[in-house]
Amino acid sequence: MSPLSPRDTLVYSAFVGLSALTTLVLLAGAVVTALRDDPTPGRPVESAQRTIAAENRDALSAVLRSYALVSDERTPRLDVHTFGLPTAASLNAAIEEHVLSLIDGSGGFADRAAFDPVQTAPVHRWPATAFTPAQTSIDDAPASRVDPRAVDISTRVLASGGKFVVTAIDVQSPHPQTRLLLTDLAHDSTVNARRLFAAPVDPAAVGADDTGTLTINDDAVSDTDLSSIGVRVQKALHSSLELPQPFDLRSPDFSCALLPCVALTYDDGPGEAKTEQTILDAADEANIRLTYFFLGKNTVAFPKVAERIISAGHEVDDHTFSHVQMDKTSSATIRRELDRTDRSLRSVGVKDEPLVRPPYGALDKRAAHALGGPAIIWDVDTGDWQHRDAKKTARRVQSLTRPGSIVLMHSIHPSTAKAAPEVFSAVADKGLYAVTVRELFSGIEWKKGGSYFCRGYGDELCSNPEHPAVMKN
Repeated sequence: MSPLSPRDTLVYSAFVGLSALTTLVLLAGAVVTALRDDPTPGRPVESAQRTIAAENRDALSAVLRSYALVSDERTPRLDVHTFGLPTAASLNAAIEEHVLSLIDGSGGFADRAAFDPVQTAPVHRWPATAFTPAQTSIDDAPASRVDPRAVDISTRVLASGGKFVVTAIDVQSPHPQTRLLLTDLAHDSTVNARRLFAAPVDPAAVGADDTGTLTINDDAVSDTDLSSIGVRVQKALHSSLELPQPFDLRSPDFSCALLPCVALTYDDGPGEAKTEQTILDAADEANIRLTYFFLGKNTVAFPKVAERIISAGHEVDDHTFSHVQMDKTSSATIRRELDRTDRSLRSVGVKDEPLVRPPYGALDKRAAHALGGPAIIWDVDTGDWQHRDAKKTARRVQSLTRPGSIVLMHSIHPSTAKAAPEVFSAVADKGLYAVTVRELFSGIEWKKGGSYFCRGYGDELCSNPEHPAVMKN
């Protein structure tokens, strides 16, 4: 290679110097930019988080169900509004336990061992979106209305994302307080949300902004404010919500210890396919579960109809094989009747040990003990088997049902099947929740030889902790 000429050397030196100067200028600019207060950093991230938070609220609002217990006639007055989440039994149980404890502590049990559920018209239920506000802040909380004569409770979702939901239970009266719950949807477990934070915090000061970020006194929390699980949950709250699929949406999210329930029961089936299908279609439209007491002889005669009712998810129990009157039947014959029916029920897919309904409700002490378990009676007799009038059946349900009722009907009559849509609407319009017999008595232990007419404190025959069952003399 030939040496550079003096002119080329001068040009090369100038080029190198200019390149070095350019590099220094760019580097200095980068340093200045890094140190300058730039209003744009984080905006794309916050915008994405805000979008995800809105999508999570919409997804949650689409599945939440609203419940209300409102009464100005009770002492204390009740004004309770809560959501139920079908995919989170642990959260629903935690809310129910806390609500019942607060009502009890305020004298709402009226010196009884249990709550007497209050019938509340559906118009009082809040829209689901009321439980998932875009931003939860202590400044947005309702003004305290401390009234020792009232129980004023509501719930709200602070934030949700990934497999987590953070819930607040707000009490305005009689003593203002807030409780926070953390639910892990993947494992269906709910715990006190205080474990999210590295140090004790006032639950009433905790909220969330519209990006799904938890806040304390309306200031976004930092990782130093959070425990290790809190950091993990906060990260998940900025991701899409993963809701498990609920198994069955026909049952309410809370038990009949809190809600005003009614069990709609049908005897003497299975009957003709067309008649039974009319009831099934109406129940499907109303999104409720029924309880059937099958005769063994009819189960043998109509096995396909029985299988259709069972596969639809309704509760099916024992009404004896041939409709014997138990107080006039020997104990040995009663047991044979029940055994034959149980075998027929198992043959069509019944897996639970069947409950028993005595035909005519006829039972004495001897027969009651021959059953080997509880006897399911009723407190509302529609008389459908006598008058065969759909309108009369519906009117009797509308006028006579109350919280804790068991309604007697017979699925083999076309007039009863015709009444089904109106019967189901009448119950829902009154603010009663249709459940199965087992759901109605959940939490009350069955007693051998006991008869069960209803649940609650409606009359002396109803089952409650002080009076679990009616025992025959």
